[in-house]
Amino acid sequence: MKTQDERHYTAAEHQTWTRLFQGLEHSRQEQAHPLFGQGIAALGLSAAGVPSLSDVNERLIRLTGWRGVAVEGLEDPVSFFDALSERCFPVGNFIRDADDISYTPAPDVFHDLYGHLPFLADKDYADFCQDFGQRAQRYRGDSEAIKAFETLFWFGVEFPLIETRSGLRIFGGGILSSRGESDYCLSRKPEHVAFDVAKIYRKPYSIDEMQTTFFVLSDPKQLYQSLDILEVLLQSERRLA
Repeated sequence: MKTQDERHYTAAEHQTWTRLFQGLEHSRQEQAHPLFGQGIAALGLSAAGVPSLSDVNERLIRLTGWRGVAVEGLEDPVSFFDALSERCFPVGNFIRDADDISYTPAPDVFHDLYGHLPFLADKDYADFCQDFGQRAQRYRGDSEAIKAFETLFWFGVEFPLIETRSGLRIFGGGILSSRGESDYCLSRKPEHVAFDVAKIYRKPYSIDEMQTTFFVLSDPKQLYQSLDILEVLLQSERRLA
């Protein structure tokens, strides 16, 4: 993973963060799983502008030993999983264009820092993500297995929903950093399917379109136990090959 020095954002770029953060107030209060809001508070994130990554890391390291690492853009799968194994989360060192605020061509600072780092303030979730990276490393030379880990990350970390006592809520950083995706995923338009690793790990997906299917977790532990199931499925494939 090629890291970068933390950027100094312009006033206009700070304003883009402010617009994005303010536009997601309803999502934080009414659509997100409680762990997300707790993480936002624990990391001191606000509408004041792009936060200092070093300041956020000071809090995050103290909480769970994780830190965000500034990178140019989208990491390749192997380097991304290597980073997770070391309790590092790549954070895009740029923010989307204010003229097209709902879209970013690669994960930006808002998607990564706002969408993902708050969950990593929770110990169980943080341990799961490190375990994700460490297990993926075992399959470094197996492109099909790495693709399976990518797919589970997509549907289980970026875009999952979850059942709570208050009803269906969002548990994915890829959703929570987008107002349109947050509203859409809980509507009747997409398909909601019970979370099942066997149905997920070879499922095709597109990164450039709204998801047509969202998998629904019964509770966080179901996600944390999904890596055991994935490895059983991968080992079964190897025996049959």
